[in-house]
Amino acid sequence: MKLRTTFFALGLALLCTAGAHAASPDILRALPADSAAVAGVDADRVLSSPFGQFLRSRAGGADQHLAKLIELTGFDPRRDLREIVFASRTLPEAGKRSGMGKGVVFIRGNFDAAKLTAAASTQGAALDSYKGVTIFALHREKPNGDMAALLASLAIAGPAEEVRAAIDRYQDPQAALPPIATQAAAAANAYDAWAVAAGSPSRFAGVLKDPNLSGSLKGDLLQGITQTSGGVRFGANIEIGGEAVLRSAEDATALLDVYKFLMSMVQLNAPKTGPASAPLQSFLGSLQVAATGNVVKFTGQLPQAELEKLITRGRLTTASLP
Repeated sequence: MKLRTTFFALGLALLCTAGAHAASPDILRALPADSAAVAGVDADRVLSSPFGQFLRSRAGGADQHLAKLIELTGFDPRRDLREIVFASRTLPEAGKRSGMGKGVVFIRGNFDAAKLTAAASTQGAALDSYKGVTIFALHREKPNGDMAALLASLAIAGPAEEVRAAIDRYQDPQAALPPIATQAAAAANAYDAWAVAAGSPSRFAGVLKDPNLSGSLKGDLLQGITQTSGGVRFGANIEIGGEAVLRSAEDATALLDVYKFLMSMVQLNAPKTGPASAPLQSFLGSLQVAATGNVVKFTGQLPQAELEKLITRGRLTTASLP
């Protein structure tokens, strides 16, 4: 198992289940100044929540990859992981089938530095240091490729240039917060699992394979969205919420009207759906959407028991969860 997989697969797996209550100020300061999208994770909160306990009971013992990770590094994400923040400087280009650009991953936790360093060396990484920080290129033949850095209780992974720049900002208490930091901090304080993005969702049109969904994102109304944020809170009810900031109050009202129209269509077709769609119908029935000025906000919830039923019936898989 390559060390590069260790860092990035770890982040992706936990993003499926974890939430963040508050993004650490020092990590927000270390984000790229031109970050276009940021997402946050707090494993402590989700794994200690009732839903987190349910997921762990479903996952059972550690799978082969997780067991290998623990053996090599001494790092058990179920016990040692505290927080993950991912930042990308780019969004997909409108009209093109290109995904998110490479980003930087910040992983806060309890690390065994000696064991991690030994594991990095045995897995083919080239060890070095930068401003007193242990760094290792994840491919010896590509010293300017992906890199990881270990700063006591924080690991940073991503393209080498981005990691070095993140270390610079992290070590400078006077470094200015990036513009997206305020948006990220607000979302992190409002939700357990959160994500924010600058720009319009229309930028994602080229990424979607469904021509109908792709076409809908290209509409003038959605192009009027300047930033979005959203997240999830875990509890007896799984609460989902978010907001979109538009160019004007008129655009916000128009977006709210589109939502009302779509909901009326859903309600008309509800009798045609079977029991399997009951959780979705429950969530849609709880949705509340309102426009205030140029901001449209939505909130909805799904009883945890309903989500557990979906997983138990096999409609969702926990195979990749820790």
